[in-house]
Amino acid sequence: MKNVFWVRALSGTRKKNISTESTAWAKQYSGSGRRAVAWSGVPDGSTVDSEGYLWNAQVYGGLLVRYTPDGNIDRQIRIPVKKVTSGMFGGQNLDTISVTSMTRPFNNVAPGEAGGGGLFAVTGLGIRGVPEPRFCG
Repeated sequence: MKNVFWVRALSGTRKKNISTESTAWAKQYSGSGRRAVAWSGVPDGSTVDSEGYLWNAQVYGGLLVRYTPDGNIDRQIRIPVKKVTSGMFGGQNLDTISVTSMTRPFNNVAPGEAGGGGLFAVTGLGIRGVPEPRFCG
């Protein structure tokens, strides 16, 4: 089985398991998003770590949230700006999460902020990412 995750800003994050033999959808569960974190922002960019946990940037909430494989919140990391957009593991050992943010407001929802548009590094978590394949199409 392989996991497929996708994020929709208004309905949260979803995960489906797919069979690598038949590519049939095998299971769906509803996790994360605003329902799981109350109002902490809107789910945006995501990545997965080597333990199979999903990391999701909560834009307008200033959080990077780690979800267990069954959809529960494992931890939340406060980022010094509200408009975080994505996180990705990097560094020589894939143990640094680079977190991006946006600088301009979206539909005038949130005004500009100091540090908006910046790149932030989260280190010292003791967690590693997985190598991401290059997109070839």
